Amino acid sequence: MKKRKTMAFILAALALLVLLAGCGARQKTAYPGAEMPAPAAPPAFGRVEERGAQGAGKPDDTAHVSLAVEQKLVQNAERSIEVEDMDAAVSRLEAMVRAAGGLVADSSQSGRPGENRYASFTLRVPTDRFDGFLEELDTLGKVTNRRKYANDVTMYYIDLEARIRNLTRQEERLLEILDKAETVEDILRVEQELSRVRGQLESLSGEFRYLKDRVDYSTIHVYLRETPAASTVITAQGLKGVWGRGFAGLVRSVNTMLAGLGNLVVAGLTLLPYLLLLALVIVPVLLFLRRRGATPRAPRG
Repeated sequence: MKKRKTMAFILAALALLVLLAGCGARQKTAYPGAEMPAPAAPPAFGRVEERGAQGAGKPDDTAHVSLAVEQKLVQNAERSIEVEDMDAAVSRLEAMVRAAGGLVADSSQSGRPGENRYASFTLRVPTDRFDGFLEELDTLGKVTNRRKYANDVTMYYIDLEARIRNLTRQEERLLEILDKAETVEDILRVEQELSRVRGQLESLSGEFRYLKDRVDYSTIHVYLRETPAASTVITAQGLKGVWGRGFAGLVRSVNTMLAGLGNLVVAGLTLLPYLLLLALVIVPVLLFLRRRGATPRAPRG
């Protein structure tokens, strides 16, 4: 009788947990702000524009959310900036990121010193320093394009938290049931359900950590272009390192000339056997023709 009661209790508990899990799965909703915006292509230099937050929603859109709930936004921004000295601008930008408590997630540079150079950076900055960092960033040089946009993920954030709490309670309840299971069949059933719940819990926890990171740290894409000629002040940027660049050019020319002479010598040595063979054939023929042409002809009667 005791085993029957235990079996009935375990089956009833499992049925209730499966029912709750099914309801939780049906409540899964893809919110507009759930997808993280992909980094846009570098905007064209030469125009200045400012766009407001997108997807933030009007007050009426979140009227059903408690006033105590903090709005969760994934904030992003882009800046295209012309600078006169790329090295100095990059050093200052990195110092600004460190001072803000952020990090450089990705960076790339192209071009050589003395030429127009380009650089791009993907920065992650704490959300509470986002606006202040953008204001400081605008002082780096001449801003040619600016963009700022955001996604409201408040409902998606709340939904993930609720589902994680629900799965955590299910896991705790299943562990209690597992302690009371007596037969191998009951243990296997509980462990199977426990494995399913833990799999969902790990998946949602990873998704929540990613979303929380996007909320806590804003993403800023910065594109720098070095344009020393655009300065309104006469500078000697074009003469910077002229002797070094001139000597490097001389060395390249000498090396190119020596390489050409070396290739010529290599080609001559490579063709030498063929030239000797050709001489052995042509020289006797020429001598024979010369002797034949020198032979006097008999006078005609």
